[in-house]
Amino acid sequence: MDSSPTPPLVALPLDPISPRLPIDAPFTPAMAARAGIGRAVLDRLHREGRVRRLLRGVYLDATVPSSKTVRARALGLVVRSGQVVVGQTAAWLHGVDLLRPDADSPVPVEVHGRGHRTGRPGVRGVRYTGHDLETVEGVRCTTPLRTALDLGRWLPPDRALAALDGLLALRAFSHTALMAELPRFGGLHGVVQLRELAALADERAEGPVESMLRLCWLDGHLPTPTPGLAVPAPSGRVRLALGLEVHRFGVALLGRLSDADLAALSA
Repeated sequence: MDSSPTPPLVALPLDPISPRLPIDAPFTPAMAARAGIGRAVLDRLHREGRVRRLLRGVYLDATVPSSKTVRARALGLVVRSGQVVVGQTAAWLHGVDLLRPDADSPVPVEVHGRGHRTGRPGVRGVRYTGHDLETVEGVRCTTPLRTALDLGRWLPPDRALAALDGLLALRAFSHTALMAELPRFGGLHGVVQLRELAALADERAEGPVESMLRLCWLDGHLPTPTPGLAVPAPSGRVRLALGLEVHRFGVALLGRLSDADLAALSA
């Protein structure tokens, strides 16, 4: 009797879209067409949730996780030589997913170089020095720190703070380093907002919704809250989105606490 160990199962889609398409990599409509999948069929697969749109004109099998390697490959299909990925696209490449005004829209492709500007109102002559840039999986992009400094100026305040929090949480730079870079942007569009939001940036926020909630809280002139405050509850210590420990007051996002914990904390 063969006692050799059973090889581990490999998780693959049960119904591949096409044997001629990369099952674990992004693809374009042109690549799909060459594999025998026309645009109408591709659109139907997208509606059915079998593929998802990563970027404008770039798709991925819905069963494949969106890793940094996958994101870099997707950008490699649309970014030309000599261009630098910046802004929201750079944040996405680094692993920070930002909320967009239209939740169904793909991640915007924002690049700099070769005659392209970022398209941001009031932004002219953006300059990047050597320490502002790095290469991620073959894609030239702004560093997490420079990406934070750009988005802190370019996005509306609530989304800008979410970007700062998310990029700071990567721990590729410190809050001290973020603040130290501010003088270089004196006089540029959005620098006043950047200064205000950089001072508020906090890596303890879990996702953009918590960051936006914190800005609303602070705009209401309430005492400064602790992001991610842990408090005792029947199930153990639970995490609040924001909390004031001294005042025994906090906010939890819908669905994050059990009914029993919520009732006990509200008593």
